[in-house]
Amino acid sequence: MFKKITQNAIGFLCLIIGSLVLNSCEKENISSIKNSRSFTLESKYTNTKYEINVLYPETYTPSNSYRTVYMLDGDDYYKEATDVVIESNKEDIILIGIGYDGKNRRGIDYSYPKDNDFPTKSGGAREFINFINNELIPHIENELEIKSTDKTLFGHSLGGYLALYLLFQQQQPNPFDNIIAASSNFMWYDAYLFDLEQQYFNINDTLNKNLYITVGDLEGVSINLFYNAFKNKINERSYIGLALHSERLKNISHRNSPIISFKKGLYTIL
Repeated sequence: MFKKITQNAIGFLCLIIGSLVLNSCEKENISSIKNSRSFTLESKYTNTKYEINVLYPETYTPSNSYRTVYMLDGDDYYKEATDVVIESNKEDIILIGIGYDGKNRRGIDYSYPKDNDFPTKSGGAREFINFINNELIPHIENELEIKSTDKTLFGHSLGGYLALYLLFQQQQPNPFDNIIAASSNFMWYDAYLFDLEQQYFNINDTLNKNLYITVGDLEGVSINLFYNAFKNKINERSYIGLALHSERLKNISHRNSPIISFKKGLYTIL
């Protein structure tokens, strides 16, 4: 069933990812954001330079520990996300936006397995996870000396797919305590996430994470169908230690769901 639905959704999928790639090329002006710092980090795993933006609390104290929130597609969402964090008055959060210093390659970084039918290169999620685990987080913690009480990963669309892929894959460490996955691309590679979750469940009954997933009710039949199937499957598992929060956003399209999901997720699990 999933394969047939996935094939019917290929055009919709390519449109979503293609439009997001184009939008990601438009760098936001963040120089005016108070308490925000930027730096570039080149990865030996992906051979890519990333632009990293960090929002510190106004009352930041180096000796304190903070809840660090890592945001995928930082090129698109960092500016709006900083507004959400500042308005929340949560002084225990440090926001870290992951963007690109040059060509956007989210189609590669956020996907696995490689899909030869996809119009651009894909399948580089494992290398990107190595970048996060072995280069980005150590830089944040060792070079910037930011201490974390817990870590959260936020992703939207294909970024949401990556966040859920990281949650259930078993080849690499998952450093995140909390996952916010908005409008996730469950359709990638014939619904590979469902197979991945099954592989995890075959040998695990425990998943000590907080998970918040969303979908907009205006995003289309296919993505809503996959969202429902995934949510119901996870509920059936009754993983020990998993706190699952799910929400169908009213009158929300795919393009409008990222920051709304980020804000709701922030208040739900942080």
